[in-house]
Amino acid sequence: MVAQEINEEQSVHEAMLLVDDGPQGGSHVQLLEPTRQDSPVGKYLARHGEGMHHIAYGVDDVEAAIATMATSGIRVLDRKPRHGAMNSRIAFMHPKDTGGVLTELVQAVKH
Repeated sequence: MVAQEINEEQSVHEAMLLVDDGPQGGSHVQLLEPTRQDSPVGKYLARHGEGMHHIAYGVDDVEAAIATMATSGIRVLDRKPRHGAMNSRIAFMHPKDTGGVLTELVQAVKH
């Protein structure tokens, strides 16, 4: 396990698992557990049950990626990046514009 934290803004307990430690920071699997049943993830689980919630892609500049998605006609759910796991900056795209899959853009914090 790489990290565990409670994200109060999203009302989830997050656990980040390292899958592959590649040259660009590797690949991770993030497990989410709602801390409240009325949170977005809690509501999702109540409707759909357990399973994959979303897919995330690492980007170098999340603000530039948001602009690119918006000008490409993809609905951006987060016009401004918000705080994500491991102190990253994140933004989500609307699943109706991304093949039915909720899609997250993640800019890792460089140390």
